[in-house]
Amino acid sequence: MSINAITFPWIINKKTDLIWFIGGALSGYFLFFLNVGLGWDMISIWFIWVTFIDTPHFFGTYSRTFFDKEEFATRKKLLLGSMLWYLAGPLAVLISYLMFSVGSVNYYVPWSLFSAFFGAWAYWHVVRQHYGFMALYKKKMGEKNSFDFKLDSAMLYGGLLLPFFVFVSRHPDTRGFVFIKDASSSLIQFYSISSTILVIIVSVIFIARQVYHSNQGEKINGAKILFLLAVVPLHFFICYSDAVLDSGFFAFGAFVTVFHDLQYHAIIWFHHKNRYHKKGVDSTRFGIAAKISKNLAVFICCAVFMGVLVRLLGCSIQVHPGCFPFYIATEKMIFADFGMDKLLQGVLIGFALQHYFLDQFIWRTSKDKTLNKDLKLTEQVN
Repeated sequence: MSINAITFPWIINKKTDLIWFIGGALSGYFLFFLNVGLGWDMISIWFIWVTFIDTPHFFGTYSRTFFDKEEFATRKKLLLGSMLWYLAGPLAVLISYLMFSVGSVNYYVPWSLFSAFFGAWAYWHVVRQHYGFMALYKKKMGEKNSFDFKLDSAMLYGGLLLPFFVFVSRHPDTRGFVFIKDASSSLIQFYSISSTILVIIVSVIFIARQVYHSNQGEKINGAKILFLLAVVPLHFFICYSDAVLDSGFFAFGAFVTVFHDLQYHAIIWFHHKNRYHKKGVDSTRFGIAAKISKNLAVFICCAVFMGVLVRLLGCSIQVHPGCFPFYIATEKMIFADFGMDKLLQGVLIGFALQHYFLDQFIWRTSKDKTLNKDLKLTEQVN
């Protein structure tokens, strides 16, 4: 395969893509090193990450939806309807209460299912964004071959979902969902080995496909390959690590999500510069979104302020760890052993669920011509 056959269709530019969209994977290893290598307290690492990096990326979604006057007018029903996700957690608590009231011993099941649903969607949300970035690199390259789409999808989804399945089968709090009772089960080893073999097979086919393109005198998408080399090994490393099992779900969430956060921050800022502040554009028609994104420092401060506000609220009412709570929600029982913390946690989880929901609709480059223009996707590299 000739080096000259490799082309790099950057989404923004070489420097930005390599730092944020590809090199951002190093942030996952960095947080892992802080905890496992240096022994830093994971709760402190989690709180800093979720306050200053993760929650602020939700602000990016709001800035281009609720704060964008034109976007809000176009998607008003979708945006207002998304507020219903704040009721999902309280609804699970209500169902648990009703089951308890009629004497069911399984009254905890609705809350457990809600928690599992939240965790699964959180990971799926990360996977879907990574798929989205791969799709952007393909679109910038002008790739249209259906077989390559299927193969690239298998590489991305297989490389991220199969390791996650292994993690779920190994973790003591989740392995019951895949029919494993204890850590000594032979199924764990079977899942680990078979998942690894499947990803290796897809990887070999993927490499062979690139060689085929080169031999046919066709260009190879180097940016896409670099991206896959960044994201797939990260998820394998985190999901197969024994240390992550000891660190808990807080650690896992931070390690696999921080890369996603950095990507989101960068693509949002790129979008905002093109949509709101491009030469010749009347930014006043977009409302608050244009004002808060006029200056990067102002935008960062607004996003971080929201992160600090939400997370301090959460830990002050004993929903999130990381600071001294002013309201001891676990001591306020609603019914049975259900404390007020469950209800409050359910409400705040709606904050994340709304973000996951909206992102399914606002980043559809295949259907949104305006978004294609705002991300400059019509400028292909051939």
